[in-house]
Amino acid sequence: MKPASLREVARALGAAVVGGDGSTPVRGAVVDSRVARAGDLFFALRGRVDGADFAPEASTRGAVATVADRPLEVATLVVRDPLRALQDLARWSLQRGQGSPPEVVGITGSVGKTTTKDALAAILRSAGRKVCATEGNFNNEIGLPLTVLAADGRTETLVLEMGATHAGDVAHLCGIAPPRVGVLTAVAAVHLDSFGSLEGVAAAKGELALALPEDGAFVCPAGVPEAASGYGRSFGQRWTFAREAGAGVNLWSSEAVEREEGLCFKVHAGGETAEARTPVFGTHLVEPLLAAIGGALSLGVSVEECARGISRLKRTGLRGEVYRLRDDIIVYDDSYNASPTAMAAVLRYGADQAHRHNRRLVAVLGSMFELGPGTRAYHRETGELAGEVGVDLLVGVGDEARWYAEAFPGEALLYEDAASAAEGLCQVLEKGEYVVVKGSRGVGLDQLTRRVREKLALV
Repeated sequence: MKPASLREVARALGAAVVGGDGSTPVRGAVVDSRVARAGDLFFALRGRVDGADFAPEASTRGAVATVADRPLEVATLVVRDPLRALQDLARWSLQRGQGSPPEVVGITGSVGKTTTKDALAAILRSAGRKVCATEGNFNNEIGLPLTVLAADGRTETLVLEMGATHAGDVAHLCGIAPPRVGVLTAVAAVHLDSFGSLEGVAAAKGELALALPEDGAFVCPAGVPEAASGYGRSFGQRWTFAREAGAGVNLWSSEAVEREEGLCFKVHAGGETAEARTPVFGTHLVEPLLAAIGGALSLGVSVEECARGISRLKRTGLRGEVYRLRDDIIVYDDSYNASPTAMAAVLRYGADQAHRHNRRLVAVLGSMFELGPGTRAYHRETGELAGEVGVDLLVGVGDEARWYAEAFPGEALLYEDAASAAEGLCQVLEKGEYVVVKGSRGVGLDQLTRRVREKLALV
């Protein structure tokens, strides 16, 4: 954030100041006392622990004051709700000061948000823009304001991932940092335990389109439900993307192939065509990459610049990472998270790769969470698909994985957790097999892949 005095911040938050020097500059915000630095405000949030207990540590590390719901032994800004104060500070920081505030790009969707966010940030930086983007998956009511407050006076564009587990979440995040450009990556069966249905998911994601100004820009996949795209709202720009040309599609790809260095495809938009080369693997990643390109086009970046910038996308690990183990075993690690749609994409991709290189296909599938009453059915459908695409061995991890095995017609091994699955997998993998790994974050398949890589590392 642009530096402001502690007194100015207190006034903006309507906070009572207890101790501290009102003229001291505030330069940032943290919610973790361990990363506090000189000039930071420490927000004492309540969760599994009371953040106020860590105020002395934050002060020792240089925090100018703690924002808490009661006076503490250190300098304190006393507010009713520290989380609300964090969000209010982010909103205020975007509105204050002279000059143009940074343009805000909001990214939401059932799958592909982080890939889209990383790709869009890479494109904009390549084009010479000063960008501040969501770190990791800091996409909720805490992470988003922290990202906003991490921007400084030089930031031209804020690229903000907006997650949602309940109706109203995206609208709330848009209220903190109002976007001018909205990017919807996909509408799929995710968080059905709270949204209730695919229609509920669409409406929740559609809160982004409803929050955009009339002269804003909206990017979305072709064929999304009307509820997800603003119920026919008109915008200054609308980019609709798909894997191939079609009615109403003005941004599409063609000739998607994989080479040793990564994924390559042609981008078509606005009468222009350019070849994009990226260091990531998986043709199912074309859609989130197109979504990122749509966001960049909305900000005035040319198709050629988009293609050049996307080549600078860095592999983030656990999302389409490919590596070799001993005995010529290849692993496609997409274990960061999972949904039925994403699981199907990885299974089809793995089947294609195994077929092309004449390899047996092993699918390591972790449980999928937050699917509501349809949980068993979605797992069974995935198990059936694994059989249809030609999986030779299914390795299920987690309680719900038994439903994969119920519907899978071939050999299946089931494990309670990632640690036991890693040990079992190392014993059954055979020379030359192709392995895909996918599961919800809570299963911890990143532990499995790390252990397998250690035990079966190339000599």
